Amino acid sequence: MIKNRKHVLVRGYAVAAGLLMIAIGVCYSMIKIQVAEGARLDDFAERSFRLQEEPAERGNLYASDGDLLATTITIHNIYLDLTVVKDELFNSEVRALSDSLSKMFDKPSSYFEEKLKTERNKGNRYMTLIKGLDYQEYMRIKSFPIFREGQNKGGFIHETKPKRELVLADVGARTIGYDDHRGKAGLEGAYAKDLSGVEGKRWEQFMGRGQWRPFKSWEQEPVNGSNVYTTIDAGMQIAAYSALQDQLKQYQAEYGCVAVMEVETGKIRAIVNLKRISDSIYSDVYNYVVGDGAEPGSTFKTVSILAGLENEKFKPETMVETGGGRYRLYNRVISDTKGYGRIDVGTVLVKSSNIGTAKLINAGYGADPQEFFDQLDKWHLTKPLGIDISGEGAPKFHRPEDPNWSNVTLPVMSYGYGFQMTPLQILTFYNGVANGGKLLKPLFIDKIEKSNGQVIDFKPQVLVERMSSPENIAAVTRMLKDAVSDGTARNIFTEHYEIAGKTGTARVEYWVKDQPMQYRASFAGFFPADNPKYSCVVIIHKPNRSKGYYGGGVTAPVFKKIADWVYSRTPQPSPELPKLVNVPNLIQSTEKFKPNYETKKIPNLIGKSGDSVIPALENMGLDVRYSGIGKVRAQSIPAGSTFRKGETIYLTLEG
Repeated sequence: MIKNRKHVLVRGYAVAAGLLMIAIGVCYSMIKIQVAEGARLDDFAERSFRLQEEPAERGNLYASDGDLLATTITIHNIYLDLTVVKDELFNSEVRALSDSLSKMFDKPSSYFEEKLKTERNKGNRYMTLIKGLDYQEYMRIKSFPIFREGQNKGGFIHETKPKRELVLADVGARTIGYDDHRGKAGLEGAYAKDLSGVEGKRWEQFMGRGQWRPFKSWEQEPVNGSNVYTTIDAGMQIAAYSALQDQLKQYQAEYGCVAVMEVETGKIRAIVNLKRISDSIYSDVYNYVVGDGAEPGSTFKTVSILAGLENEKFKPETMVETGGGRYRLYNRVISDTKGYGRIDVGTVLVKSSNIGTAKLINAGYGADPQEFFDQLDKWHLTKPLGIDISGEGAPKFHRPEDPNWSNVTLPVMSYGYGFQMTPLQILTFYNGVANGGKLLKPLFIDKIEKSNGQVIDFKPQVLVERMSSPENIAAVTRMLKDAVSDGTARNIFTEHYEIAGKTGTARVEYWVKDQPMQYRASFAGFFPADNPKYSCVVIIHKPNRSKGYYGGGVTAPVFKKIADWVYSRTPQPSPELPKLVNVPNLIQSTEKFKPNYETKKIPNLIGKSGDSVIPALENMGLDVRYSGIGKVRAQSIPAGSTFRKGETIYLTLEG
């Protein structure tokens, strides 16, 4: 009995073990099948579905008045898969297609026919035909023979790409900048995050023949980029570009730049940078205004004079002996254009005396040069301004603690040598003087409009609330006005509005031996001087010496043209309007204007026809601005007044 029971148990255990092994085998097979099937399903899913990123629509870049500066357009690229085209269709239509392509792209029909046949015989399923078409060109080409059959029968593959396009092109290309494979630069780079928005994501299903379609709703919807409104005045930008380009061509200079700042707000209203690419061809390839550190020359004398006044080292009436035009200070010979003798501080700035400036600053700060640097530090002149645009050049100064400092470093620095500043940093200082001593950080953006309607406004940022006393600011302003009316910039003096400014003529690369002397001409100032609205800096690097190189003749006229442009468009009546010559009894005259080109006096223009007056005045060398049509009713410069070449005359035309 016991023996039989043991036998039964052994057999039961054996059966159970067998069943367990079978179960394990079944489970293993099921797991193996599941893993294999899962891998196949995963592979199928990977080949049939994808999570596709969808770029957001990039925001536009605008000028302050709403003029478009940069926008995104869609370009159309065309590829061909001619292997899907039936022989009968291809053979009957390939010549007609080649003729259509020939007319559109101005190449022989035979060129296209041979290319199409060759690529078809090769079995090329993705032949590049043309890239960069606009919408109208795309609509035209898709209607051509064979292509009109679409992708499946005509092998016509259409792809769209976004392209960023600058509306003003070279007028401000480097300031507008870019955000692409080249990196980030300018305003496009500085505000890339706002302009770009947030990309979306959604699943797509593969439909065969290279086609994908949305599989379900958005995984993440794209958020379109914001519109960014810059501080740039499009009209002033074009005027500044034209004025600078003309001067660069005339003087065959290596490069130049100009920037205009609104005094009260610090907003940059125009910024132009041009470099010579070839003879008479200039292009905006580098932001010299922001990044070009160089010795500023005599425009820095204004900084030195204001510092001395503020630190009570001298007064406007303080006298200094400048001698006959040459003076040895320590181991350095300092020279002026000519000898000015004994002159006061104001005349030092008006006549741009290197000797006078060096002696004043050396006497005031020679025992403690750090005091001079303390003042520069207070005015933010020794460090970057911290603007949003990348590439700002840092000022470079030699300080008293530096090993290469000597007792002549400060006197030489006082008239603009031995250190580096950017044009924007010089402009910011002059704008502070124009603003009554309130120093503002340059502002490039007016506002940002987000896609949800939210608006972010940008406000002026004060760097220094009070640069100097009102008396000192007023004194320096008078000196800068005199520098235009009776100093180194008197060639741009005008009776119509007052200009305050300072010329600069600095030698460059003077340490290089065996080469002719080269110069960097500059002008910095503001207008109208009695109630400043705009400040401006102009730099022209390495003008042709045979044509001129002084700041007064090379750069000041660019400033004047920009100021004239502003003046002619100022809505308030100009001071000359009440004085306009008006003789009603002559208005009916139909007499044409017959100029005397020998005289330098303005003739009586009243009653003469505008179509004869305007070209004649321009031939006399005047810059003519007018309103209305018909005969001259009023002229801004009275008859009999003398004029200078390039001076602006305003005419009122009527009936």
